[in-house]
This record gives sequence, C-alpha cells and structure tokens, in this order.
Amino acid sequence: MKKTSIALASLALAVSCLIAGAAEASTMPKAEVDHSAFVFALGPSLAFDFKLAPQVSLGASLGLPFLVEGFNNGVNSRYDVRVVYRFLQQGGFSLSGIFGVWGSANFSNTTLSRWVGLELGIGLAYKFTPQLTGRLNIAGGYNFFGSRLGFSDFYPPASGFELGYKFSPSLEGTLGYNGQGDILGLRWTI
Repeated sequence: MKKTSIALASLALAVSCLIAGAAEASTMPKAEVDHSAFVFALGPSLAFDFKLAPQVSLGASLGLPFLVEGFNNGVNSRYDVRVVYRFLQQGGFSLSGIFGVWGSANFSNTTLSRWVGLELGIGLAYKFTPQLTGRLNIAGGYNFFGSRLGFSDFYPPASGFELGYKFSPSLEGTLGYNGQGDILGLRWTI
C-alpha cells in the first residue's frame, strides 16, 4: 500500500510538473555521503548514488538539460558517472572530492556532441537544521574532443548548488541549479 501511494504521488507530481513547465529532479551528488539515494527525474533526468563505504559513494546521472540548452541546438542529453569521497565531516559541515566521467550527446547534430570527458572538483554541504541542508559542488569539466584547450564546460552534471529539505527520513525535496539544468527535485534515500 505504501509503495502504491508513493508511486501514485510521484506520478501525479511528475504529470503536474510536466504540465506546469520546466521542473527537474536535482541529480547533483551529495557531499555528505550519508545514504544511498535514487532521484526520480521530473524534467526528465534521473540519478542513483550508491554508498560503497562510510565515506565513499558511486553514482550516475542521465538527463535532458532543456533549461541549460533548450532546443537551440537540437535534442541533447548529458550523463555522468562519478565517485564522491568525503574527506571531512565536522558537525554539520561536510567536504568531499568529486571525480567522474561525463559527456553530452546531441542527437540532432552529432558534431556538437562532447562524448567523453572528466569532471573533477569539490562538494561542500552544511546542515543548517536537521531538515535543511545547503550544498555547493564546484567541478570543472575537461573534454577530450571539444576545444583545443579541452576545457569546454565548467558546469558538468556534478556541479551546482541546492537547498535540500527533508520532508521525512527517506524523502528530500531540493531547490537549486546544477549541470543537468535541474531546479526542483525529489531524492529518496534507501
């Protein structure tokens, strides 16, 4: 019954957001590395972060960043696969390193695609209250086949900022912006 209620609520929220316009799930990795999590995409984008060890998570995201690029250059998709390692957890503050592989595919004009690159940066998180957490991920994107210098994007999918509010121990809503073009999000911890 509980799973059915959650599924129906998710479907209703997804439909209402699609009707209302641009709203996506925040697929940005969490610096806290406190739980495994699944992010259902409303935009559409989705992510999964799996906690491998107390300080390490492995995650991936896939999205269609309409808010970043719109349909100006055709239909684009972005992906990343990343590892987050938490270096410091002190009180409500967390500091993590982010390392991943990312890319962007343009289905209308493949010459505009950036198929594979690296993302490297840091993730900061601060728990203001037990329910409210602020996050800032600063990650640079290095692309192997983009420009002559290779730095074609300083906003890969793992970059961004958000405020997360825990509605319950297993459900968090987010408001922010990241490299997938996400603004609103829902994160289920597992």
